[in-house]
Parts: sequence; C-alpha cells; structure tokens
Amino acid sequence: MDISQIIAGLPSNIFIILMVLAGIAIFLVIIIFLIKYLMENAPFAYVNARVRSMESRLLDEHKLNELIESAGMTEFIGLLEDTEYGPYISDASNDAMGIEKALNTHLAHVYQTLSEISPSKSRKILKLFEKRFDVQNIKTLLRAKYVGLDAEETFKLIIPLGTIPENKLRELCETKAIEEVVNGLEGTEYSKILSNELATYEQTGKLISVELALDKYILENLWKSVGIEGTNEDIFKEFVGAIIDIENLKVILRGKADGLSSENILNYILNVGYELAPWKLKELAESESIEGVISSLEGTKYGTIISENLEEYDKTKSVYVFEKALDKYLAKIGKNLSLRQPFGVGPVIGLITSKEQEIKNLKIIIKGKIEGLPSNQIRELLTA
Repeated sequence: MDISQIIAGLPSNIFIILMVLAGIAIFLVIIIFLIKYLMENAPFAYVNARVRSMESRLLDEHKLNELIESAGMTEFIGLLEDTEYGPYISDASNDAMGIEKALNTHLAHVYQTLSEISPSKSRKILKLFEKRFDVQNIKTLLRAKYVGLDAEETFKLIIPLGTIPENKLRELCETKAIEEVVNGLEGTEYSKILSNELATYEQTGKLISVELALDKYILENLWKSVGIEGTNEDIFKEFVGAIIDIENLKVILRGKADGLSSENILNYILNVGYELAPWKLKELAESESIEGVISSLEGTKYGTIISENLEEYDKTKSVYVFEKALDKYLAKIGKNLSLRQPFGVGPVIGLITSKEQEIKNLKIIIKGKIEGLPSNQIRELLTA
C-alpha cells in the first residue's frame, strides 16, 4: 500500500489535523529561521547606516575624470580638498609621497572606524585587517634603512596607526640599519618572522623574502579568524578566501616573471585557499612559465581572468596586467557579497573593496602625473 492509499483511507478530520500540524511545523521552521537571521543581522543595523553614509562619499566617475584630467599635482590636490580626503591632504606635504601617506592614513581610519562600530565577531576580523598597517609600517622602516633615510625622513612615511605604538615607531625610525629594526621589534608578534627571514636577507641583500613572509603571516591569521560558524562569518570566509587565492596567484605570477624556483615560491604562498586547493597551488608553483600557470588554471574562474589578459602581457611583459585584472575581480566579489548579505556584513565588505580600489586608483593617477603620462594612458592603468 503506497502513501496515497494510506492518506485516502484516513477519516477526513484526521487528514485535516495532519495537514494543520504540517502547516504549523513549516511555519515554526520559517519563524525560527527568521529569528536566527534577525538575531545575526540586527547588530549590523547601525553599522550599515554608517557604511551607507561612508559609501555616499566615495568619488564618482565625474570626480575621477577631473582628477585624471588635472594639469598636475597642485590641481590634483585642489580637486581633492572638497572630498573626505581633504582634511588628510591639508596636513600632508604637497609631494607625491606625502599625498600617498595621507591616502593610506585615511584608509587606516576607515578600517579603524569599521572595527570600532562592528559586532564582536566581525570586529575580530576587521582588527586583523588593521594589522596590515603594522606590516606596511615595518616594510617602510626596512626599506628606509635599506636606502639610508634618516629618522625624520623615515617618520614622514610612517602611518601612526595599527597595534605598534607611535612612540615605538618613532624609536624604530631612529635606527641605522635593518638588523636594528628587527631587534627593536623583539617581543612583538612580528619578531619571529623577521628573525627567521633576516638570514635570507643577509644572503641575498634583498628585502622581498621578509616582505612576503609578513604578508603571509597576516593572511594566515585572517584565515584562522574566519574559520568560525555563522552566516556573516561565512560571507567573510568567502571574501578572505578570495583575497588569499588572489594574493597567492600574485606571488606565483611575480615569481615566474622573476625566475624564482618553485621551492622559493611555495615558501611564500599560503597553503590554503578558497577555490585553489593546496595541490593546485603546488602545481601552479611548479609550472615552467606564466603560460604554464595559465594552462594549469584552466577550469577555474581565475583561468579566464588571467588568459583574457595574456595578449596585453605579451606586449608589456609586465605582470601588472594580471594583478590589475585580479584586483578588479576582487572588487566585483566585494560588490556581489554586499548585495547577497545586504542587512549583515555584506555592506562592510562592499565598502572595504570599494575604498581599497578607490585609493589604488588615486595612487595610479598620482604616479601618472609625476611620470607625465597622458590621460588616456592613466585610464588604462586604473583598476576600475
């Protein structure tokens, strides 16, 4: 006897009762889902109101075109005075280095604001994003000592935000050599990484291994932090996973362009990813050339992105064309996640990607102005 026969054999009142009970069960499941959804997303109501306000102050296409067409740095700076970058630029020196520091300081304040107003779980992740400014400051210190800048010149490049206190940063600016910077950071979470990579620097005379190790450390901690349950955290996990995939690919592509061995490349990529599994990363690192990397990426979303830019790479022989395409893709992911989770952490991620992209474009315009590039060439370099 099948189920339809059993149902047909039931008295009509029992069948109605069963249908009502089934309806109640479905209703309760929906209510529980809605309550869970509201409980997870309610804390973001104020956050997202602030985010929408911050989004409204992003530069529009008209303003970006004005900046691209500006006659030089003086006009460029003047056009930014009535934007939210104005207060930062007014305190900066009018050279390119000073303006870039002002832009970085503004970005650091954006992350700081988002972490302060976000719920605890998301705050933990955003605090890790803030630590990228620690890494940026450490890189600045190392590069400054590498080229022999004095304390005053070095501090002009430092962003006094992050977890390293300003007085410590000032103290590190006073050092005379890279080894002194490393010793000065003893007791911080970055000490072990720097000490481990110091020997490589002493052998090669290049800072790249130290810088890549610092980048890897931040990504490792981000990945660990998003390994928690929850709808909003899952969105963050997808976002951070894409960042790791893209940063790994950038290291692999740069490594191939510079002729690094697969062993060296594998040492500086994170052995996890969202779409690119560890075995795939190993396969990519062991490819003989950039063309081999593209072939190995076939079947992944990144394969299409990279292959579409191969012709431009053949003309320029610069991996920047791939990096630009990957940055555009990350910005697209941020916008998509913002739409997918509009009442939770989505808008926060959308703002992060939009702001990062905007500042990258402003730095490209600055560089273009300094190098005297025509407007059409500057436009081609932008990531949006």
